[in-house]
Parts: sequence; structure tokens; C-alpha cells
Amino acid sequence: MASTPLHRMLGQPRAFQMLARIYPPLLGAGIRVTSISPDWTRGELSMHVYPWNANHNGTAFGGALFSATDVLYGTMLAGQLGGGFSVATKEATVRFLRPGRGRMSCTVEVPRTEADRVMEQLQTSSGVDVRHLATLYDPKGRAIVEAEHVLRVKRRK
Repeated sequence: MASTPLHRMLGQPRAFQMLARIYPPLLGAGIRVTSISPDWTRGELSMHVYPWNANHNGTAFGGALFSATDVLYGTMLAGQLGGGFSVATKEATVRFLRPGRGRMSCTVEVPRTEADRVMEQLQTSSGVDVRHLATLYDPKGRAIVEAEHVLRVKRRK
């Protein structure tokens, strides 16, 4: 179980979604978590380019685009695994396919079977690397960014 009331609250999908909306790094990047399913299996976010998060070309900064692909998967996997586990991005490969303009979106799914597989692997290993591909799309359904993440999952001591 998490150690503080805030950490316990973040273990609830609705509370995470609400707090993520005011979390300064996401807020400043124009990223908004729009939904998280009650069982942590599906999450959606949107990202909008505003004057304060646009580069000199009027498009989204690459780091903000990367952040949009990074925020959901690890949080949702950790939510399914429950307290006692650490989930952190170990490495990522990002492909910027076209400039990010206007409103973009990303949907992430973490099937329960995936979390169960990770939990099973942790029975015989101190840590597990999990791969995930996240894609950010524009309103016309065109891919803007593809990012392959490797996350390290470990039991907390």
C-alpha cells in the first residue's frame, strides 16, 4: 500500500485524472488526461498547442510530444499492479513523423492479461522490462509521433 494519503489517492483512476490536469509539467505542455477507465485498462489524453508551448515554428516542442506518449502506460500498469511496485521509463525511441499542430490525442490500452503476465514474471525475477508503443494522432487520424518505450518494473523493497 502507498505510504501517504496523496499516494493512496493517486492509486484511484479518477483522482489521478483530476490531479494530472493540474500537474505543472503536463499543464504547461498542453497535455490533459481526458479519461482513465476504473480498472486502469484504457486511458486517453489530448494535447493542444498554445502560444506558450509552441516552438518558433508554431508547432509543439518535441519534448512535449514525447511527454504525451509517456504519461499513461506506466501509470496504468502501476495502477493494475497495485502498491509495492515501481514502474519507470528505462529508455525510449521517438519518431517525429510530422509537426504537431492544433489538438492531438493518444489512446493507451493495458489489457489485464498484460499486467498479469508482468506479475507472473516478477515471481521469478527482480525486475521485468516491458515494451510499449504509443502514438499521438492529429484530428484527421494522422500519426504525429510514434514512441517505443521500455519500462522497468520492479518490486519495491
